[in-house]
Amino acid sequence: MSRKLVVLSMIILSGLTGLTGSLAQAETDVRPVQMTLSQFLAKVRGQNLDLKIESSKVKAADAKAIGLSIPSPMAELMRTRDSGGVANGYVISQTIPFPTKLWGDQGARKSEARAQSEIKEIRENEILAQARFLYFSLWESQEKLSILEEKKKILLSHIKLSRSSARSDSFAGIHVLKAESDLDFLENETSSEEQSLKQKQAEISAYINEDILITQVVAVEPPLSEIPKINSVEETPQFKSIRFALDSFKSRELEADSSWLPDFTLRYKNMGPSNMAVGYSEVGIGFTVPFLFFWEPYSISRQAGAQRLQSEYELEKQSRLIHAEQESLRNGLNSLKKQLTLLKEKLIPRAEKRMHLVHNLAPRDMETLQDHRETMESFPDLKMKALELRRQYEQTLAALEKYQPRREIR
Repeated sequence: MSRKLVVLSMIILSGLTGLTGSLAQAETDVRPVQMTLSQFLAKVRGQNLDLKIESSKVKAADAKAIGLSIPSPMAELMRTRDSGGVANGYVISQTIPFPTKLWGDQGARKSEARAQSEIKEIRENEILAQARFLYFSLWESQEKLSILEEKKKILLSHIKLSRSSARSDSFAGIHVLKAESDLDFLENETSSEEQSLKQKQAEISAYINEDILITQVVAVEPPLSEIPKINSVEETPQFKSIRFALDSFKSRELEADSSWLPDFTLRYKNMGPSNMAVGYSEVGIGFTVPFLFFWEPYSISRQAGAQRLQSEYELEKQSRLIHAEQESLRNGLNSLKKQLTLLKEKLIPRAEKRMHLVHNLAPRDMETLQDHRETMESFPDLKMKALELRRQYEQTLAALEKYQPRREIR
C-alpha cells in the first residue's frame, strides 16, 4: 500500500514540475515590443474589434436602404375539374403601395443609413481617443515607476546621511525612523504601480486584439497633443446623427400621412381550355379602402408626428449641450496647458537646480537635515505633479475629440 502511495506521489510531483516549467516557458515567450503612439493607433484602426463591429452596422444599414420596399409578386398554379373536363391555369398578382408611401419609406431608410454612418464616426472618435489615453496611461505607469525608483534612491541616500547625526541626536534618530517608514511606503507604492502597469498592458493588447502572453507593448513618451479647434455644432457627428434621425422621422411622417391613401393590387389570371370550354384570361385591378376605418390611419399619422416633434426638440437640446461642453472642455485644456508649461519651464528646472546645490552640502542640525530631505524630494514630487496634470489634460482632450468631424486622431 505504501509503495503505491510513493508511486502516486512521484507522478503528481512530476506533473507539477512539468506545469511549472511550461508556465515559466510561457513567461519567457512574452516579447516586449516598443511602439510609438502613431503605430499603436494604426494597429487600433486596423485590428480593433469594436471598430469592425461599427463598420458592419454601417454596411447593414446601407444594404437596408437599397431599392424600394415593394411586396414580392405572387404566382399561383390552378387546376379545375368539372363536368366539362380538366383545365390548367395560373394567376399572377402584385401589390403596389401608394407612391408617397414608397418614397417616405425609402427616404427614411436612407436617412437611417446616414445616421448610422455618423454614429460610427462618433464611436470611432471615442475609441481612438480612448486608445490614445490608454497608451498615455501605459507610459504614465512606466514613468511613475521610474520616478519612484529615483525617489527611493534619494531617500536611501538621505537615510545614510542622517544616520551619522542620529548617533548624537535623539531627534535625528526619530527623523531616520520616519524616513525608513516612508521608504517602506514607497516600496508598497512601487508594487501597486507595477500591478497597474501589467493591467494596462493587458488592456492595450485587448484593444489591438493581440495576445498579452505573446506581445507586451512598451510605450514611448507621446508628444503633448495639440488642442483641437472648436468646430461649429452643425459639423459635429453628434449633431449630424440626430439631424439625419430627424430626416428619417419626417420621411416616416410622410409615409404615415399616406396611410389614408389606398394600395393597389394588379391581378392577371389565365386558364387553359378544357374538353368542353375554351381558354380565357382575366385582368383585375383592386385597391384597399383604409379610410373606411378612419381611426387607424389617424392614429398612425399622429404617432409619427409626435415622434418627429420629439426629434426636433432633441436636436435643439443637443445643439446647446454640444456647444456648452465644447467651450467648457477647451477652457479646461487651456488652463491645464498653462499649468504644465509653468511646471516644466520654471518649477521643475528650479527644483533640479536646488537639488544639485543641496546635494553638495552636509546638514549639521535637524533643521538643515529636514531642509535637505524636502529639497531633494521636491524634484521627483514636481515630476509626479506634472504627470497628474498631463493625465487631466489627456482625459479632457479625449472628451473633446469625440466632437471632431472626420479627422484622424494623431
